[in-house]
Amino acid sequence: MEELRHSFSEQVLRDMHDAVLVLDGKGNIVYVNGPAASMLEVDEGYRESGARFSLLSDGGSNESFNDAIFAALYNKGETTVKKVPYVAPSGKRYVFILSSSFIRDSDGSQLVITLSDETAAEEATRKLRDSSNTFTTFLIGFSLWILIYALWEYLGRPISADFMTHGVELLGIIMLVFILACTSLTWHDLGVTNRTARKTFRVALIVAAGAFLFLVALKLVCRLIKPDCFEPEAPFLDIRRFGLRQILYVLTAGIQEFLARSVIQGNLKRITVVKHPAVLAIFLSSLIFAALHIHHGFLFMAGAAILAGLEGILYEKQQNILGVWIVHWVFGVSGTLLCLIDH
Repeated sequence: MEELRHSFSEQVLRDMHDAVLVLDGKGNIVYVNGPAASMLEVDEGYRESGARFSLLSDGGSNESFNDAIFAALYNKGETTVKKVPYVAPSGKRYVFILSSSFIRDSDGSQLVITLSDETAAEEATRKLRDSSNTFTTFLIGFSLWILIYALWEYLGRPISADFMTHGVELLGIIMLVFILACTSLTWHDLGVTNRTARKTFRVALIVAAGAFLFLVALKLVCRLIKPDCFEPEAPFLDIRRFGLRQILYVLTAGIQEFLARSVIQGNLKRITVVKHPAVLAIFLSSLIFAALHIHHGFLFMAGAAILAGLEGILYEKQQNILGVWIVHWVFGVSGTLLCLIDH
């Protein structure tokens, strides 16, 4: 033990940023520094009667971790460097870069294990990979939808424009299934969370009220300029138009916002390498969202782009799909009751 104390200054080991374990030739732990103790959830310091490192494992959860240390113990002449997962007793998961080296002294050999915490980097890499795969899958679906739209136009619009809207909804459902089945993106990553739900709901209602007042003002100005626009024979606010279709529109709004925010905006923000990724993600997602409404014509697309931009900003602030879902539904229903749009 004294040789170990002379060979490795306790001060140096304690101040190292990386986690360090020291094992004797039999695999007994004789020293654990602070970072190692914190991540492995054991006591820091020297051990007069060492414990087997396998006590750090949890059944089969840390098999790779154990195997890497066994390999280092049995291959004393070689340096082991390996990426290994580790599950702490509390259930917290890590990814370590494990490296080893042997030191020989009068008491025998000590194996020095250094654990560099790569958990954050591994998580970022995983999210980048999953986001890239998700957005690529979306582009395939989007391209197929454009081809279907072109065929629809070529055949002279044989069925209603609602068919194309339902195609967008179907694409959103397909993307949800793909994300849940083929990626490790969490509900939180997708903005589906009840975190700060009350504040999100309150802000969304304020924004939605503002959107309604904006549409009222827009119709008033348009009527002053052109009195016969927007179905002049109908009431200014036709409450009779509110029915089952407008109630069910809440589902359409939710699916479309999932597609625009969780699939497009969120993943674009993760995969774009620019100075302001959030700004670019909002801009591009707004254009794509507008393109998904091409079957309604240019003016509708322009309005959809503006609405998507405002909702993109709201989503970036809240990171919660609930808020933009409410705003989208209120905006769509208000536009229908004011006879600005027909759906």
